[in-house]
Amino acid sequence: MKQAGKPHLVPLPRSPRARKEAQHAAQLKDSNRVPDLRLVSVQDHLPAPLQNRRQSKSETGLYDLGPIGFLMLDRRGRIVEFNQYAARLLAMPGNWLVRCPFIVFVAKHEISRFIQCLMDSTRNVGATHIELDLLIEKRVVPVQISLTTTNDKGVVHRMGITDLTESRMTQSQLQNSLARWHSLVQNAPDTIMTLDGFGKIIFVNRPVWGYSEDVLTGTSIFDYIPEIENTKLRRCLNEVFRSETRSECEILKIEDNRQTWFMFSFGPAKKGASVAGSLSTVLIRDISEQKLGAEILRASGDQLREFAARIDTVREEERTRVARELHDELGQLLTILKLDLSWMHGQLGRYELRKKMKAIIAHVDDTIVRVRRITSELRPFILDDLGLGPAIEWQASEIQRRTGIRILVTSDADRVRIAKEPAAATFRVVQEALTNVVRHAEATRVRVTMKSREHALMISIEDNGKGITEAQIRDVKSLGIVGMKERIARIGGEVNIFSEPDKGTRLDMIIPAQND
Repeated sequence: MKQAGKPHLVPLPRSPRARKEAQHAAQLKDSNRVPDLRLVSVQDHLPAPLQNRRQSKSETGLYDLGPIGFLMLDRRGRIVEFNQYAARLLAMPGNWLVRCPFIVFVAKHEISRFIQCLMDSTRNVGATHIELDLLIEKRVVPVQISLTTTNDKGVVHRMGITDLTESRMTQSQLQNSLARWHSLVQNAPDTIMTLDGFGKIIFVNRPVWGYSEDVLTGTSIFDYIPEIENTKLRRCLNEVFRSETRSECEILKIEDNRQTWFMFSFGPAKKGASVAGSLSTVLIRDISEQKLGAEILRASGDQLREFAARIDTVREEERTRVARELHDELGQLLTILKLDLSWMHGQLGRYELRKKMKAIIAHVDDTIVRVRRITSELRPFILDDLGLGPAIEWQASEIQRRTGIRILVTSDADRVRIAKEPAAATFRVVQEALTNVVRHAEATRVRVTMKSREHALMISIEDNGKGITEAQIRDVKSLGIVGMKERIARIGGEVNIFSEPDKGTRLDMIIPAQND
């Protein structure tokens, strides 16, 4: 019987044939029980000098530490001792491993290296380390072997085996991640830098500003920025490290009379390994073309705005000229025609002729009224004679008279002075706003308020109509609203529209003015 506390002993066959038969018998015997993977020893069958060797409790405990496989080989490279982890790693029942040459687990292409390692270990005093592949159940398993050899009373090889499968997999994943990161950084369209809180360049992905990566690394970003822009960049950098939020700033560099704009986009500061502590990654992009395009677009918009303003000015001048001609020439001619007809009416004796002449005079009177209305619509002379406030009051009374919509006007506009062209533009916007109320709002009451403020005139037009939606207000196809905003913007003013469905609409205008 096997004694408690003693190593499990396995009989050793004396010939290869007998060994094979013994292994087959052991397989049949162990088919119905779990293999014993405890520390296995064949001490009683070793040469006499090794039979007296006994393991201490500390050595036995060392074998149980994992995940490392411990094996002991005899001078012929056969396994004589092993721990549980080694048996699991080699995927063999414990009874089969005893006296099994370890070389059978070494991959074919690694056998010569392993044999050389055994020979080197025999000559070396310390441990010999080697990484090689084992072939276990037709599966290649990378391992690291630490080997020590003792020649005292016989050659004995002690091996520690570490499975490198997970380590190699982790290393491969790390290399793939690094390769992807390197490809991303190197192929990025922007310059990428890592800075500490003092502006020291820790990393840069490509040459920039005529300097290589090696030259830039370790220097200060402020060394490459014009001195006039240092304050702006410092403020941006401090904000990132103080609030741990993103920040952007535009930096202008002038070289050889050529302006180059760069956008510095700082990411939130993160804890890093630098002496300064946190680090921030900044993307540096050349935005010179975008700035040039924006400048061209802005200049084009200014030109279009000036062109539209010139058209409005010419239109107002033409309206004034036509209105004057209609009022002065056509009005006078119609007045003279009426006087002549009135004289003839007094000279006629027959009743029928007098009646016909009276009808002609009435038509002439109606024509005179129509001419006056047309001239007023073209250019109300009250705007030129009395100013913006009275002109708006007159326009409101005319619309109220024609439509029946009650319009209340409250004004103290006489306290400010507005130039001729801004006054005409403002009057046209008020005129169009009141016309829109008549056409679309279905309102019954309108309030027009004009208040003088310091260097400005505030005009508010509010109705009780059906209102409009926010989408209609912002729709670029709403040409009436777009035109009003653009006309007031050209004179330096501002238009805001507030409305809710079924709750009416309010239009507010701010017109630059001079106080009297």
